[in-house]
Amino acid sequence: MGTNAAWWSLEALNAEVPDHHHDSTVENLDEIFDASDELRCFRKEHVPVAEIEKWQLHDDPDDAEGIAKIEALRRAIQAGVRLPAIVLVHVPGGPRFEQYSDPRYAGVYHLLEGRHRYNAAYQEQTPAIFAWVAHIGCCGGPGADLVAAESVG
Repeated sequence: MGTNAAWWSLEALNAEVPDHHHDSTVENLDEIFDASDELRCFRKEHVPVAEIEKWQLHDDPDDAEGIAKIEALRRAIQAGVRLPAIVLVHVPGGPRFEQYSDPRYAGVYHLLEGRHRYNAAYQEQTPAIFAWVAHIGCCGGPGADLVAAESVG
């Protein structure tokens, strides 16, 4: 899979291509991984769809709006349209959640943003998806920054 070797912050990536869910993405990055949107831990990558944790797969048959979004994205994929990046965190040691025994949490990428795009790619059996991938304390990426900053202050 292709990887851009430059390290980016989520803040810089969002400035390049604004994400309308940026606030919740930043909140999840902070709460789950103790990292701020200023931490230069992201790379632009194409990652295998099969390696993303499956807990974000759509399973609500009553969510007509979500189903419609996924179907529209599937048509876009079929037409060869390049979709915006999803946001992932690489977790090579496995998930950092209590549900680690649940097979839906198996995978080396945790989805932070882009659920509908991920679902469309999964349903279309797309081999890889473009993503902004955080490498926090792995693959040469920096360690979490919020814990260190809070302990200093």
